[in-house]
Amino acid sequence: MKKIISLAAAAVMALSLAACSSSTTTASKKSSAASASEKTSASEKKATVGKYTIYNGSGDSVTELYIYPTGGDKGENLAGEKGLSNAHAMYTEFDNADGKGDKGLTLEYTTKGGFTGKFTTLSVEEAPITLASEDAASGATNKDSRVLFQAYPATYSFTNSTGENLKSLYVYPTGGDKGENLVEGDAKDLAKPDGTYTLTYDDVTKAGVLKDGKVGALTVEFETEGGTTGKFDHLSYETAPIYLISADARTGATEISFKPVN
Repeated sequence: MKKIISLAAAAVMALSLAACSSSTTTASKKSSAASASEKTSASEKKATVGKYTIYNGSGDSVTELYIYPTGGDKGENLAGEKGLSNAHAMYTEFDNADGKGDKGLTLEYTTKGGFTGKFTTLSVEEAPITLASEDAASGATNKDSRVLFQAYPATYSFTNSTGENLKSLYVYPTGGDKGENLVEGDAKDLAKPDGTYTLTYDDVTKAGVLKDGKVGALTVEFETEGGTTGKFDHLSYETAPIYLISADARTGATEISFKPVN
């Protein structure tokens, strides 16, 4: 009898363990399913604000620039009255709280030379956008609109025209920290009279010139071993030659020029 009772007890225990195991497995499956559902829900959540850093690499000034719901009104000319100069950058946002951009946005622009580019399937997202030249866009998917989803580099070509050895050169976001003295780093060749140095930023955000959601400015500051100093605090994100000049050669407000001096 004891043996039968023991066998019965063992059977009951086995059934209990099986039930617990089944319950645990079911709970685990439900937990995993819930977790997967949450992840899917999070991934499917649409952005309500499109954030775009737009680089003008078209080779021409952009006189008109619009981002609007495809099929809708163009709205404001984002290029403004002065336009967006070649090799410059700007930042803009599209508020999609009303859902009008759910079916796609249109990016449309016109250059001073008369070219109009239009890309009609822009998403509400955060993205760099380059308005490219015909040659640069020739191999791109959006070659007809000349729109590339990448940053456009800003290149500054420095020349030491001070007639002296250079002690320091700083390029930094206006109002921010100076950072490293470039003459002690990559710009060693610039230290000599007539020396040159090329500084390239491949992304406006990496250059640190985004401030409060707007493209800000860079400061260029230098000093020679003889004590000549120069400072320019509103350099745009652009491609430009920069000449460091002496006080005697100065014709403007500072010892920094954007054209050669005699």
